[in-house]
Amino acid sequence: YSMNVRKYGEFNAAINSMRVNPVFAGRVCFRAWICLTKPSNKKSSAKWLEKWLRNKLGLNNGVSSKRLACAALVRILLWADEASGLELTDGDEEPLLAVLLGLNGRFMAELAHACCGMIESIPFHLADEIMSGLGGSNLFFF
Repeated sequence: YSMNVRKYGEFNAAINSMRVNPVFAGRVCFRAWICLTKPSNKKSSAKWLEKWLRNKLGLNNGVSSKRLACAALVRILLWADEASGLELTDGDEEPLLAVLLGLNGRFMAELAHACCGMIESIPFHLADEIMSGLGGSNLFFF
């Protein structure tokens, strides 16, 4: 489901609605992947998963035609779980799914580049803070 995101509204699936949020769906799938992968096979399974994701996204040198799917994957893999209440001052750091999966840093950088500039690639609470700050005095003009 996360790989086939086509509309911006799919990220706004309310808790009470019948729609599935692509970020939630992806987190469930990747957490299941972690549980099913043997620690001794982590490196080879990470390589296979990376190759499969590249193929499904058409990701080549940081460019993909599936930018919304890339944004969903960036939120899934590179941001802490939004439901757990991200505390930036908390000393206990939750490992990112990309790290737990053992994904290559270059792949993650290319994935982030593919959706660069899309507000969907960051958690909603940060997007709200950024958008509310645009009218404030912290806006820089050149």
